[in-house]
Amino acid sequence: MNDRDIIDNFIKLLPLWHYKVERPIKRTQKHSQISYETHYCLIALAKKGPMTMSELSSSLKLSKQQATQIIDKLYQHHLIQRFHDEKDRRMIRIAISEEGTQFLKENVIDSASVEASMPLTLDEKEKEELRNATDTLIRLLTKLD
Repeated sequence: MNDRDIIDNFIKLLPLWHYKVERPIKRTQKHSQISYETHYCLIALAKKGPMTMSELSSSLKLSKQQATQIIDKLYQHHLIQRFHDEKDRRMIRIAISEEGTQFLKENVIDSASVEASMPLTLDEKEKEELRNATDTLIRLLTKLD
């Protein structure tokens, strides 16, 4: 399989992924104005603590421009705070706010609620194939830059 075939398969995968995976996950969110990507950014800040924009974009595997858009949206909803680094006042750090922590508590994306909105109507062999495929995708996609 050449590179073009791989890209063509990704393009075929996107609408299926959107309708079969992404939409059911989004339906479980109580706060529809926050995208899954934005929610994931908030989770990263909660787990890793305050970060610079460079650290955050690297952690999320996004460009600084994409990360900035996400941070701006989170800031508009008062879910994060920005502050100057104590050691280098030129650097700005980003941290989850109390409202952001509360938002995560109220908007948990848990597998049980996703499963309820996206029941897997697959037999055991197919579930194992899907599990292996997602494991492989995660492993290989994290290697792409």
